[in-house]
Amino acid sequence: MKNTQDLQTGQFSNTPIVILLVLMYVIVAMSDNFKGIFVPFFKDDFGINNTQVGYVLTAGFLAYAVFQYVGGIFIEKIGYKKVIATGFMIGMASLALLITCKTYIILIVGLFGLNVGMAMFNVGVNTLGPVLTVASTAVLMNFVNFSYGASNTAIQKIVGTLLNKGIPWTQFYIFMLLCCGALLVYLLLIKIPYVPASEKVKYNKKDLFKNKVMYLYIAALGFYLASEYGIGNWFVNYMGEEFNLDADKRAFYAALFFGLETVGRLFGGFIVDRLGSFKSMLLFGCAASLLSAVGIWLGEAGLLIFSIAGLFYSIIYPTIITTAHGVFKEAASYVTGLMLMCGTLIAMVVNMLMGIGNDIIGVHYSYYSIAVCIAITTVAVAVIRRNVDGFEGKEKTG
Repeated sequence: MKNTQDLQTGQFSNTPIVILLVLMYVIVAMSDNFKGIFVPFFKDDFGINNTQVGYVLTAGFLAYAVFQYVGGIFIEKIGYKKVIATGFMIGMASLALLITCKTYIILIVGLFGLNVGMAMFNVGVNTLGPVLTVASTAVLMNFVNFSYGASNTAIQKIVGTLLNKGIPWTQFYIFMLLCCGALLVYLLLIKIPYVPASEKVKYNKKDLFKNKVMYLYIAALGFYLASEYGIGNWFVNYMGEEFNLDADKRAFYAALFFGLETVGRLFGGFIVDRLGSFKSMLLFGCAASLLSAVGIWLGEAGLLIFSIAGLFYSIIYPTIITTAHGVFKEAASYVTGLMLMCGTLIAMVVNMLMGIGNDIIGVHYSYYSIAVCIAITTVAVAVIRRNVDGFEGKEKTG
């Protein structure tokens, strides 16, 4: 009772929870970056080929997708803290396997389990963050996502340097295990008095699945992730195969795109507060679509323009998540998990098709998928904007 009163009167400090969310995303960044950086070492140590590496990465991808949905369901049943703690325990057990693994099968099991834990982290961040009683949810969620982007940049540089000095890849997973252990202790010591809205007000899942707005949100998030993952997976390959750029130039343009995206997330929340969520997403989405399309059309001369598009990708993901909480209210945890699962699967399928397209129609034309996907996201946001007032009204009267 006291916790509820503190929340209502603003006496409860959210700072410990915000620190938790930021540090959780730093660990997610470790997980996401380590597996890509370590691929050459996996091939050498386990004697596996590219196809077998693909199986490892696909298994992790599927675990990440499915268990975000499962995590959303569990949050409704047992609350934020227990789901996040479960993610820590599964992740730490999987890290112990990876540190000691000697076979290809254990590698798959370890990375599968690690992605299950990271899925619990991701759905925890994206469902707990928007319900915190803070001055600006948009600023908070953009800042949390900024921590992920900044960590990506730092991890790529630091890990690459240390690997070149001969540090074994297992040592990085030991470091990650220690970080998880320390953060788990921190989680157990802090209070998280928030409960999912579904614990207070029940909702009808059948009615939810009849609502077209939910499917529009899935499309908006899924094609955004498809575009961003596509850049992460294929941008360097595109520059190498189409323009024969050397490693330094490829790294420059890739770093510029993701660096500007990270900077945009640091300041983007203030823009969202000023312009409004949907207007901001539409303006940034249109700019991202235009710059990415023109950048691809201009070829090598357009690489700088394409990279600048990263600034306009910045606010779209966190703002989609934040507005979904406002629209779906008591169903927010469940819908967020469903959105993240379906969105990740859409991104996986699109990126597989891009790989096939590279061989059939050529790298240049296949890469237009990036611009098409972010344009689909923008259109979906525009349609959501037209429908969201009516949907909110029905929720209030229901």
